[in-house]
Amino acid sequence: MIRRRKGAVQARREWISGRTRRLARVTDSQTGMALLTPRAGRIISLLELAPGKRYVDIGCGTSAFAHLLAQRAGMDEPPLCLDIAPGPGAVDALAWPEHLPLADGSVDAFTSLYFMRRLDDDAAHGFGGELARVLAPGGRGIILEIAPVRSDLLNRAHAKLVSGGCGPVVDLRGWGRMAALFTEVGFDHIQRIDLGPFLLPPVPRCGVLLRRAPSVNG
Repeated sequence: MIRRRKGAVQARREWISGRTRRLARVTDSQTGMALLTPRAGRIISLLELAPGKRYVDIGCGTSAFAHLLAQRAGMDEPPLCLDIAPGPGAVDALAWPEHLPLADGSVDAFTSLYFMRRLDDDAAHGFGGELARVLAPGGRGIILEIAPVRSDLLNRAHAKLVSGGCGPVVDLRGWGRMAALFTEVGFDHIQRIDLGPFLLPPVPRCGVLLRRAPSVNG
């Protein structure tokens, strides 16, 4: 586990600061993420982002897209952006996904876009448990990742295509595995979502909307 963790952190650092740094800055920019993840307005609507909400992005890269969402939603405070390695953008804190530095029920909305494929099953399960822990009653979160297809050959090609910054693990999880994982960690509502066509890269995505039930008193 420690070796895989170090490998993931090192890969992330090399992606951001090494020979691929120019590509990383382009893909992690607001323009790049808008191409990778269209329909920012759809994400804002699904998360019900609004002034007064506490919004966190995990695996933020440069954090540009999270800030774009917050700005378009008219939020009072900028998002809190977490990642496993420092980057060129405004990373507020470094954290391994199994140990998020957030209090129980302290988050109203979260996003984690193109992050989970770098985690093995143990780390992904721990990450899911942490998301369930920190999400407040009535809160919402979106997970988006590259999805597998039926062809093993295409899966290997897609995994290689999206392996930048992932380290020794590139695990493409589909809806079934995602739904099972988040059910196990205790989310009240798990919904498959479609965020529309994707230009770069032209491979399937798996989008998941997670919710916690509102409190009895709220």
